[in-house]
Amino acid sequence: MAQYSSKRLSDIKNDFERGVFLVLYNSRKQRYHRRMAAIILVFKHVLRGLLFSWPLYLLALAAYSIPDGSVWLVFLMLVPAMYVSWTILNRGIREDYGNLVEGYLLRSGYLGRMLFHGKI
Repeated sequence: MAQYSSKRLSDIKNDFERGVFLVLYNSRKQRYHRRMAAIILVFKHVLRGLLFSWPLYLLALAAYSIPDGSVWLVFLMLVPAMYVSWTILNRGIREDYGNLVEGYLLRSGYLGRMLFHGKI
């Protein structure tokens, strides 16, 4: 067992240990920790996405300075770009949640380790 993480649920073969794990995993405290981890992952990926795709959002603001006839063309090109950006963002959040949160018992300090070290 690693210093910062618990065993993953899928790695537990003993029925008794699995039962104890599930009781702890489904506790109110662990559900709260998983919810907080999901929120932090959303913020982390949104901020990372904003830093990466800021020209895309700047383009949306620039559409307001274009004459009326061309504004719709800019927005029509912006919609697929926003969809691709959201798809990438959503996939990253789901992958991080699956790798770092789902199936683990989260211990105190998990948010800092998740954000800065990639380990829980």
